[in-house]
Amino acid sequence: MTYTAQPDVMRQTSDRMWHVITTIIAVLGVVSAAVGAWIYWGPEAGTLSLFGWTWNVVDLSELWAPFLMIGGGLAATLSMGIEAARDWEAENSSWLVAAEGLVTVAGIAAIVIGAILLF
Repeated sequence: MTYTAQPDVMRQTSDRMWHVITTIIAVLGVVSAAVGAWIYWGPEAGTLSLFGWTWNVVDLSELWAPFLMIGGGLAATLSMGIEAARDWEAENSSWLVAAEGLVTVAGIAAIVIGAILLF
Protein backbone atom coordinates (compact mmCIF):
# COMPACT_ATOMS: atom_id res chain seq x y z
CA MET A 1 0.00 0.00 0.00
CA THR A 2 1.28 3.44 -0.91
CA TYR A 3 0.62 6.62 1.03
CA THR A 4 1.00 10.04 -0.53
CA ALA A 5 1.05 13.43 1.06
CA GLN A 6 -2.13 15.35 0.42
CA PRO A 7 -2.04 19.14 0.75
CA ASP A 8 -4.34 20.56 3.33
CA VAL A 9 -6.49 22.47 0.84
CA MET A 10 -9.03 23.66 3.40
CA ARG A 11 -6.35 25.24 5.57
CA GLN A 12 -4.72 26.97 2.60
CA THR A 13 -8.06 28.38 1.48
CA SER A 14 -8.89 29.66 4.96
CA ASP A 15 -5.41 31.22 5.29
CA ARG A 16 -5.86 33.01 1.98
CA MET A 17 -9.29 34.24 3.04
CA TRP A 18 -7.85 35.40 6.37
CA HIS A 19 -5.25 37.48 4.48
CA VAL A 20 -7.96 39.06 2.34
CA ILE A 21 -10.22 39.86 5.29
CA THR A 22 -7.45 41.40 7.41
CA THR A 23 -6.24 43.45 4.45
CA ILE A 24 -9.74 44.80 3.82
CA ILE A 25 -10.15 45.66 7.51
CA ALA A 26 -6.76 47.39 7.56
CA VAL A 27 -7.52 49.41 4.42
CA LEU A 28 -10.86 50.51 5.85
CA GLY A 29 -9.12 51.46 9.10
CA VAL A 30 -6.46 53.49 7.33
CA VAL A 31 -9.07 55.28 5.21
CA SER A 32 -11.16 55.98 8.32
CA ALA A 33 -8.18 57.41 10.18
CA ALA A 34 -7.23 59.52 7.15
CA VAL A 35 -10.77 60.92 6.89
CA GLY A 36 -10.67 61.75 10.60
CA ALA A 37 -7.35 63.56 10.16
CA TRP A 38 -8.70 65.41 7.12
CA ILE A 39 -11.78 66.51 9.08
CA TYR A 40 -9.62 67.83 11.92
CA TRP A 41 -6.87 69.50 9.90
CA GLY A 42 -8.81 70.26 6.72
CA PRO A 43 -9.95 73.73 5.76
CA GLU A 44 -12.76 75.08 7.90
CA ALA A 45 -14.92 76.00 4.90
CA GLY A 46 -14.13 72.72 3.11
CA THR A 47 -16.48 69.95 2.20
CA LEU A 48 -15.99 66.23 2.43
CA SER A 49 -17.25 64.18 -0.53
CA LEU A 50 -17.34 60.43 -0.21
CA PHE A 51 -19.11 58.02 -2.58
CA GLY A 52 -21.62 60.62 -3.74
CA TRP A 53 -22.38 62.04 -0.31
CA THR A 54 -21.15 65.51 0.58
CA TRP A 55 -20.83 66.96 4.06
CA ASN A 56 -19.78 70.38 5.14
CA VAL A 57 -16.94 69.90 7.63
CA VAL A 58 -18.25 72.72 9.80
CA ASP A 59 -21.54 70.84 10.25
CA LEU A 60 -19.83 67.71 11.57
CA SER A 61 -19.39 67.31 15.29
CA GLU A 62 -15.92 67.94 16.67
CA LEU A 63 -15.92 64.39 18.04
CA TRP A 64 -16.03 62.78 14.59
CA ALA A 65 -12.35 63.41 13.86
CA PRO A 66 -10.83 61.81 16.98
CA PHE A 67 -13.28 58.90 17.01
CA LEU A 68 -12.62 58.15 13.33
CA MET A 69 -8.88 58.27 14.01
CA ILE A 70 -9.14 56.03 17.08
CA GLY A 71 -11.52 53.54 15.43
CA GLY A 72 -9.55 53.41 12.20
CA GLY A 73 -6.30 53.09 14.10
CA LEU A 74 -7.69 50.23 16.16
CA ALA A 75 -8.89 48.40 13.05
CA ALA A 76 -5.55 48.81 11.28
CA THR A 77 -3.47 47.98 14.36
CA LEU A 78 -5.37 44.86 15.33
CA SER A 79 -5.71 43.40 11.85
CA MET A 80 -2.16 44.08 10.68
CA GLY A 81 -0.60 43.38 14.08
CA ILE A 82 -2.12 39.91 14.17
CA GLU A 83 -1.26 39.38 10.51
CA ALA A 84 2.35 40.48 11.03
CA ALA A 85 2.71 38.11 13.98
CA ARG A 86 1.27 35.23 11.96
CA ASP A 87 3.51 35.95 8.97
CA TRP A 88 6.56 36.31 11.21
CA GLU A 89 5.79 32.95 12.80
CA ALA A 90 5.28 31.34 9.37
CA GLU A 91 8.59 32.89 8.22
CA ASN A 92 6.99 34.64 5.25
CA SER A 93 8.71 37.42 3.31
CA SER A 94 10.44 39.97 5.51
CA TRP A 95 9.13 42.75 3.23
CA LEU A 96 5.57 41.63 3.90
CA VAL A 97 6.12 41.54 7.65
CA ALA A 98 7.81 44.97 7.53
CA ALA A 99 4.90 46.48 5.56
CA GLU A 100 2.39 45.02 7.99
CA GLY A 101 4.47 46.34 10.86
CA LEU A 102 4.47 49.83 9.35
CA VAL A 103 0.68 49.79 9.04
CA THR A 104 0.51 48.63 12.66
CA VAL A 105 2.73 51.52 13.79
CA ALA A 106 0.66 53.99 11.74
CA GLY A 107 -2.48 52.62 13.41
CA ILE A 108 -0.94 53.07 16.86
CA ALA A 109 0.00 56.65 15.92
CA ALA A 110 -3.58 57.33 14.79
CA ILE A 111 -4.90 55.98 18.11
CA VAL A 112 -2.54 58.16 20.13
CA ILE A 113 -3.22 61.31 18.09
CA GLY A 114 -6.98 60.67 18.21
CA ALA A 115 -6.83 60.23 21.99
CA ILE A 116 -4.84 63.45 22.35
CA LEU A 117 -7.37 65.34 20.18
CA LEU A 118 -10.20 63.93 22.28
CA PHE A 119 -8.92 65.68 25.38
